[in-house]
Amino acid sequence: MINRRNLIKNTTITAGALLSGCCGFTNQEKTLSSLSVAFEDQFRFGTSIKNDTLETNDNGLLTLIAKEFNAITADNAMKWEGLQPRLKEFNWHKSDKFVNFGQRNNMQITGHVLVWHKQTPNYVFIKDNKVVSKKLLLQRMEEHISKVMDRYKEVTEWDVVNEAIVGGKWLDSKWYKIIGPDYVRRAFQFARNANPSATLIYNDYGLTNPKKQEAIVDLLSGLKKSGVKIDGVGMQSHFSLEKDFPSVDMIEQTIERFARQGYQVFITELDVDVLPRAWKYVRQPPLQQLHISEIPPKEARFLDPYANGLPEHISKELADRYASIFNVFSRQSDNISRVTVWGTLDTESWKHDWPILGRTNYPLLFDKRGNPKKAYFSVLGEGNN
Repeated sequence: MINRRNLIKNTTITAGALLSGCCGFTNQEKTLSSLSVAFEDQFRFGTSIKNDTLETNDNGLLTLIAKEFNAITADNAMKWEGLQPRLKEFNWHKSDKFVNFGQRNNMQITGHVLVWHKQTPNYVFIKDNKVVSKKLLLQRMEEHISKVMDRYKEVTEWDVVNEAIVGGKWLDSKWYKIIGPDYVRRAFQFARNANPSATLIYNDYGLTNPKKQEAIVDLLSGLKKSGVKIDGVGMQSHFSLEKDFPSVDMIEQTIERFARQGYQVFITELDVDVLPRAWKYVRQPPLQQLHISEIPPKEARFLDPYANGLPEHISKELADRYASIFNVFSRQSDNISRVTVWGTLDTESWKHDWPILGRTNYPLLFDKRGNPKKAYFSVLGEGNN
């Protein structure tokens, strides 16, 4: 009997060849080596695309993305500061390239993100050197949402609000301070008015945390009672190599809870951090990140142990961790609409500079040269089991 997993592994065209300019591969190779094909009967499989990739028209990486994935999210191109850097002055250059790429390759395109407390220019909250009124801020929110969604009618899936909750309470953002908790309801209302048939998502991190999960369930229940329809919940999935951070049981229970509430679940921003936790080295509030070079040498070596490469045994641990996570996703595929990894190559990851700057991390499925890692094959195997 042919071992399907070995067949896939042995016949896969290397992504490194794609990145070096080889774009010709057979239909058989596409079928056997594609993440999106492996999971096509379960959920869409996506990745994020960085501004640099769009700006430089990185053909090798874009070819790899088109080959492996059937859904895309813009890392930064569709955030407020990217689209409307100055009041009423829109810059569509990067977002147009992003959307056009998705359309050319028949991909599901996610608009990310309409309302967030970060990467929103300060002018949004100011007029004549004073804090704007609630009325004016709501007007600016509505104009931005309407303008963006009207331009991209072909984008039918939107992260409308990002990270409104911290711990078990409302984040004290400028949106919250000026408008109050109603800002989330109004954002979804404006988005629904702009595109009544779009899939509208609330996106947040740390949903496996019971306290935060409870607060988000309460938030969404309140919105539902007010007559606002929210279609899905985005679980930002910044996981760790540590098996209890979070455990697979916690991941599965979280998916099931939001599904019971009637929401589609979207696994967003997935990566698996291989480095030791470093939060105690972050000065806050306000947030002040240290660079690894500012930390005493002995501690720095502990915090950044793989600067010269990922050891084989850690690579195997990463593959096993990814396999266990995707085993949950496969079991829960009736409740999951999309899984999106937060970047394609290790070099793209934000994890090199979070929570401290200048470390070397390996949280994704392809190495810096575009070669599929052990983690890639473990995920591919879960899809084909």
